[in-house]
Amino acid sequence: MVVAVKSIYRNRKAKAVVLALYDRQLAELQIPYQDLYVKTAFGKTHLIECGNFSGKPLLVFHGGNATTAYNLKDCRFLFKNFHIYAVDTVGHPGKSAENALSPFGRAYGEWRVR
Repeated sequence: MVVAVKSIYRNRKAKAVVLALYDRQLAELQIPYQDLYVKTAFGKTHLIECGNFSGKPLLVFHGGNATTAYNLKDCRFLFKNFHIYAVDTVGHPGKSAENALSPFGRAYGEWRVR
């Protein structure tokens, strides 16, 4: 079940601060990457494509209330061998839809590409 919220952020300024930090953390990695967006059952989902673009594909998710940019800092050891698709979880800080999904039930299992 999707819980409609106007924003997961307290205000526009807070959102801007989080997204600026996100972009700064990505820049600090000093790696080539691409921003990808896919339509999903619960809104637009943002992914960062990076790593070895000829390597074996690897889907990476961050922990709760973190961001993909922050998570990639801990995944640097994967960059050499894997073609990484790092997902911004819907309803968490980052660049995906701000729809908050219930941690109970099947919502995250039903979060899929349309």
